[in-house]
Amino acid sequence: MEPISGDPNFWMTMMTLRDPAYREPTDDELLQLEGDVTDAAHDLARAISTRESAYRAGGQEVPDGVVASPDWGLAYLYALHEVDGIVKRLATRYARTAGANGATYAHLGAAWGGITKQAARLRWPGAVRKPTDLADGAEPFELRLAGGLAEIIQLPDRHGFAWKATGADGTSGQSEEPCSRTEAAAHAGAFLARHAIAYDHDAAHDECIEPHRTTDGYTDCDGKPL
Repeated sequence: MEPISGDPNFWMTMMTLRDPAYREPTDDELLQLEGDVTDAAHDLARAISTRESAYRAGGQEVPDGVVASPDWGLAYLYALHEVDGIVKRLATRYARTAGANGATYAHLGAAWGGITKQAARLRWPGAVRKPTDLADGAEPFELRLAGGLAEIIQLPDRHGFAWKATGADGTSGQSEEPCSRTEAAAHAGAFLARHAIAYDHDAAHDECIEPHRTTDGYTDCDGKPL
């Protein structure tokens, strides 16, 4: 996860807001997303349904018709409630990350289904940081990347920003001198990328029985091109 092409300004560029930030998803992409969420909620409902658990405990096969029972429907509704909670937590996290690094409430509102910037401010109060709004003791903001976590903090007397981070591999680090907020976020992001846990191909594909498509084409589970 080193900067592409060795560009020393990679992370500075990466932390600069691109506009537009995204394109509209296609119908197929939305259908895929709906299917993935549906499957995830279904799996949780099956795991927590007391009716299904009773069948499994008795060594019986769970009949397909179990999904028609009112209690299974309640298990599925509970699962959807958990999905909704996860969505809200993720939305707050990424609204604050985007807002701390240059996105405005207008940007956040547009991304959240086209709500107004006033509605976005009410939904995520304090998410957007502006240099003119910063005062001593301003709250730090977090940057999550590659399994690690960084915290960007304003130094006393508004003399710049600093970062401290712990990568996914357990390595900790921090800035050595004050810098701008964007630079602090960029350096923290680079640190987290350097200290991500290395991908273990053998462990990830331990039970695979067929080849997979990569960016270079199909490979077998030894990573060799077919």
